[in-house]
Amino acid sequence: MSLFPLDLPAPWVLSSSSDPDALAVVDGLGRFAGHGAHYSRRTPGSRTFTGVGREVVLKSRCGRAVWAVVLQKTPARRGSGQSRGRGGAPDVGCRWMWRNNMFRNLGAGRSSDLIRAAVGATYAAWRMKYGDLPDVRLRTEIGIAAVRSSNPGYCYQCAGWSKDRVVRGKLYLYAPPVREVSPTGTLGGAE
Repeated sequence: MSLFPLDLPAPWVLSSSSDPDALAVVDGLGRFAGHGAHYSRRTPGSRTFTGVGREVVLKSRCGRAVWAVVLQKTPARRGSGQSRGRGGAPDVGCRWMWRNNMFRNLGAGRSSDLIRAAVGATYAAWRMKYGDLPDVRLRTEIGIAAVRSSNPGYCYQCAGWSKDRVVRGKLYLYAPPVREVSPTGTLGGAE
């Protein structure tokens, strides 16, 4: 059952980062015991999993997948070194980062199909909760060594995401532009 009155593309419903069912998928608890926590989870067992910022969290209708997107401020622009404590002139402006910081599928269906639908659902839910979409493009990063795939990010690419770069062992990918995603999550839709 959805926490918000919005009809999203199947198979997703709105949730939150404190939803016990979503936390069970993220942390590998309850019926998902044995899977362990998602590799990006900083503090398994904590009461939320998205961090600070505006969020849209989706869970699959079957309860076996979770998707989370967060808009967060970053304290330093890319390349300034300030985020790692290195010297240099202080960065007085902040950047905004709109990122898919969690996708975990423990048997809800084909990951690329889930991602494609989640992007459309995210855009629709974001507009409902916050008004306009952020001015920055939706992205994700994948810890290459932390995933079991021989082709990290392949399910995202099959869902229309494009590779950007690899930095310090993370693959960065960008979602299809909003104009290419229909409200039902399919590519090629008009806005």
